Amino acid sequence: MLTPGTALGYGMAAFLGAVQGVAEFLPISSSGHLSLFEAWLGVDAATAGHSFNIVVHAGTLLAVLLVFRRDLLELLRGLVDPAAVPWARPLAAAIVVGSLPLVVVLAPGIEDLVVAMEGNTRAVGAALILTAAMLGFSHRRQTPQDDRNQPPSLGRALLIGIAQLIAVAPGISRSGSTIAAALALGLGRARAARFSFLLSIPAITAATGKEALEVLTSDVPVAFAPGPFALGFVVSFLVGFASLRLLLAMIERVGLWPFVPYLVLVGTAAILLAP
Repeated sequence: MLTPGTALGYGMAAFLGAVQGVAEFLPISSSGHLSLFEAWLGVDAATAGHSFNIVVHAGTLLAVLLVFRRDLLELLRGLVDPAAVPWARPLAAAIVVGSLPLVVVLAPGIEDLVVAMEGNTRAVGAALILTAAMLGFSHRRQTPQDDRNQPPSLGRALLIGIAQLIAVAPGISRSGSTIAAALALGLGRARAARFSFLLSIPAITAATGKEALEVLTSDVPVAFAPGPFALGFVVSFLVGFASLRLLLAMIERVGLWPFVPYLVLVGTAAILLAP
């Protein structure tokens, strides 16, 4: 149940929207950063924080749809006419198989565990350091220069989907874990990044829709400030669009290694500053 509220000012809404836009696509965990900043800034995650997170996730969803609009249009065309786009149906099958592990999130107790982690900055810090370890491992692998349009096999797609499932824990980067898994399985950098972000579309859509439905149907009042929330949406979209374009350019040249020291630093700070 939404109620009018002013729990978030415009400045904080813009700041948190920018955090979401940067961290959703760069492999540094948007959920982890939002949890940390909301804790450090005193945002009540049970009221404004939860509903605001839905809004900024919607902004970054729009960003990934825009960046990959040509791929998505080609995918739709290939589903109708397989001869025109031969890779479309195999890619669609890989996305479906890669999304299957997320069904585990519906199991009893999983959501409560995730919510508990969101309020535990020490756990989030440890998860950020684990993300750094995954990125560091993937950087050490020599990856081939392969066709970015070639979808992974269904077996590889399932393993990448399991990596995406692990990222429901705040502090584990979704893009980082899936790209690292794809690289470990032998995909080239461009191919790994493309599949990771196409795989993110159903995941972000389902998660955002589920959370929105829970907020709207809940009997617990949830603060909603239209102005700051709208600003957060716009900022998360614009910053997310720029961040995604930046990562796609970076991953071909330098890989994911530059994010490792940052994640170790923030993760260590979160652990040391935990109450």
